Amino acid sequence: MPLREPPAETAGAFPWLRRAGRGGPNPVRRRFAVAAGRGPLLAAAPMPLLLGLAAATTPEPVTLGLAGLALACLSLRVQRLRRSARAATRHRNNLARLTAPAIARLIAETGSAAPRAGWEQEATVLFADIRGFTRLCEGLAPGDVAAFLADFRTRAAGAIEAAGGLIDKFVGDEVMALFGVSDTAPGDGDRAVAAARALAAAMAAWSRDRAQAGLPPVRLGIGLHRGPVFIGIIGTERVEFTAVGDTVNVARRLEQMTRTLPCDCLASEAAVQDGTSSEARIVAVRAVRGARAVLRLFTLRLDTGEGADR
Repeated sequence: MPLREPPAETAGAFPWLRRAGRGGPNPVRRRFAVAAGRGPLLAAAPMPLLLGLAAATTPEPVTLGLAGLALACLSLRVQRLRRSARAATRHRNNLARLTAPAIARLIAETGSAAPRAGWEQEATVLFADIRGFTRLCEGLAPGDVAAFLADFRTRAAGAIEAAGGLIDKFVGDEVMALFGVSDTAPGDGDRAVAAARALAAAMAAWSRDRAQAGLPPVRLGIGLHRGPVFIGIIGTERVEFTAVGDTVNVARRLEQMTRTLPCDCLASEAAVQDGTSSEARIVAVRAVRGARAVLRLFTLRLDTGEGADR
């Protein structure tokens, strides 16, 4: 079977390969020349095999030895790349367990070397918090409190993500979500309003299940606000992907204000104007710390399991 000439770039690096490919008295050397023409195969070969091949090929031991070492280095490089790829995959999988997949991808691609990697944009921010969480957990063992929070987070994440929201973080019994980040299409206010309704419905369904076990219902206070935010990776040693800015602060304060105003969901005019405002009802005009102007505040009709939002 005739031997093919090695590729021009390989023969240019090792001129003796061209002579070996055209024929020669040493069959071992000719086999090595053919193998060298198949660089991808040798790149995956283990280093001992390559060094042994180089040592066995004569009568040009020095040249062949250098060629073998070069190929061995190439093999090591490929193996390192494979290990790095496997490590990166494990890193992404671990991040995905701790945060939303979209955030995990961005952190994996950006890394902690760019502590201010991010951007500014308009977005709708949602905060939701369990009403009377301390009372609900009174007398529960720590493991039961953890199970309660896990159940809440599963239901809350399902409602928010089904509406197109991105979970920013859970802090205890509170959840923060962003709309218009992973999906930049218009209507992020609409999606935030839909998520608020889905959250209330999910808690109502959960409360019905809890009632059968003689447990108290679970209700949320929800705040919505829309405006400019900075979204990105914050920190150096301990990094966090989050949204920051006055918009975030105002959304959280609106959620806190549901404890004193007659509503379960409080939304700024900016949030309902971008969303479905036809069912929004104004309940107050107030100055909110962090907002640049007095805000017109609206409530939404929610399914809380006790009729319309009060």
